[in-house]
Amino acid sequence: MAKEKEVKYDFSEETIKKRRRFPVGKTILLSVFILLQLLCVAAMFIYTPKPQDVIDKYEVFVTPKDDGTLDIEYRFTWTPLDPSEPLSFVYVGVPNPNYTILEYSANITKVEEYRYDGVCHVDLHLDRDYYKGETLQFYLRINQASMLCEGIDTYFYEFIPCWFNATPVTEYSFHWKKTNGEKYVNADTSDKTWHIWQGSMEPGEYRIMRLEYEPFDATVTEYMPFDDSEVSNELKSEKGGMIAILVMVVLIIIVFEVFLVDSVISYHRGRGFITGYGHPMYVYGRTNRHYVNAHNKHIETQNSSAHHTGGMSHGGCACACACACACAGGGRAGCSQKDSYKQPESNE
Repeated sequence: MAKEKEVKYDFSEETIKKRRRFPVGKTILLSVFILLQLLCVAAMFIYTPKPQDVIDKYEVFVTPKDDGTLDIEYRFTWTPLDPSEPLSFVYVGVPNPNYTILEYSANITKVEEYRYDGVCHVDLHLDRDYYKGETLQFYLRINQASMLCEGIDTYFYEFIPCWFNATPVTEYSFHWKKTNGEKYVNADTSDKTWHIWQGSMEPGEYRIMRLEYEPFDATVTEYMPFDDSEVSNELKSEKGGMIAILVMVVLIIIVFEVFLVDSVISYHRGRGFITGYGHPMYVYGRTNRHYVNAHNKHIETQNSSAHHTGGMSHGGCACACACACACAGGGRAGCSQKDSYKQPESNE
């Protein structure tokens, strides 16, 4: 029987160089990755979250009473912008649970009062669903107690009308009725009847209305500094989250690009710059057989060790999640300062 002719495989670098082929596929893939990266970077600058609604006009009228309480009227001109979700209710944050609802507009069919864990707001259910582009006007009037505080030789009010974490306000004007005994007011302007704060607001912005008076016969309450922990611009936070995701995508793509670039570089200069198991991964644009053999040997060694080793496995997963949301969400909510009162009750 004749001997089979031995076939000698030549893996020398000289032979590989003669047989090399430009890595067209890897170059195309590299170009696609670079294009994808550019699109991700462009998206970081272009992407702008859209609010569900816009408040065209937001007015607050405050009338101080002789007993130290405040009559507060909130007036809104509101336009939904989200085509997928109509506007059916709005909730308005109030300073503390010691309030009484006096009146509300006819297009509000149901009012729910929420008092829990120092968070207080009034849910206003509208008479129907309002869709994108429809503009509605509504109002709520309350009497608010536990607002008058005592300072050094002075009584004062510090009132922050409800703010909106996900809804921009095109125009606002907060009015405080003038009365006798005023010592200080931080209003933007005044007329014959009102002190006025005015402007526009991005989501999460708010105004502090502060007025000081000569002491008078009324019940005062302990002053609690404003806690802005519940204030945020949810649209900016959403954009920041999207940017973080796009940055991760870009970094992952870079990892793959390194290997593709190494293959192209090795085509021109003979060897790439990435090594493993003591050998360059690419030689003249091709995967280095010495690297492959070393890699395979390593895998076989690992598998062999696994067959001769016993062990124990312990698995467990525990997840505890606590979420507290105070008077904010979806661009369809108004927020006011968390109060020090702890009265967990809900009235309809």
